[in-house]
Formats: sequence, C-alpha cells, structure tokens
Amino acid sequence: MTKMQSPELISIQKYASKHHISIFNVIKKTMNGELPTVVKEENGKEVTYIVLTPSTQTTSEESIEIDYKKEYEALHKEYLILKTKYEKLLERQS
Repeated sequence: MTKMQSPELISIQKYASKHHISIFNVIKKTMNGELPTVVKEENGKEVTYIVLTPSTQTTSEESIEIDYKKEYEALHKEYLILKTKYEKLLERQS
C-alpha cells in the first residue's frame, strides 16, 4: 500500500528562489493557472502559497523538452528577415 504524500505549501518568493526564476514570472505562472495556489489568511493579511505536489516538485526548467531544430529554424528565419532589412537600408543610403 503506497502512502499518498500531502501537498506542501511554499511561498512565491521561496518558489522563485528554489527554481531560479523571478518572482514576477512565478506570479505570471500562478495567474495563468500553470501553478496551483492556495490563499491563506495570516495575521489579518491574505498570503498566497504555491501547492507543491510530487508531480509539481519534479517539474523544473531542466525537464522541459526543447526542440532545438525548430528553435534554430525560427532564429534563422528571424536572422534572414533582419539581414534583408539591413541590406535594403544599405541600398537606400547608397
């Protein structure tokens, strides 16, 4: 019989520090629904906590799959667009 782990609560600041991202990005993730949150009242103030479940704890930026070929193609396309614009500017100045 496996014992279910109870969810752990962590503050936004601690989550940001633990995952090496800005507090702003953590807030954006909570507002987009990417991170589950719980609001508790402490000392008359509402404090937002991020709910860490075993699946949330293992998710980190290191586990995100990156399609390098797709990213390279997107950057190369952007480069070609900028190169064309630059060449047109040079032609106008001549």
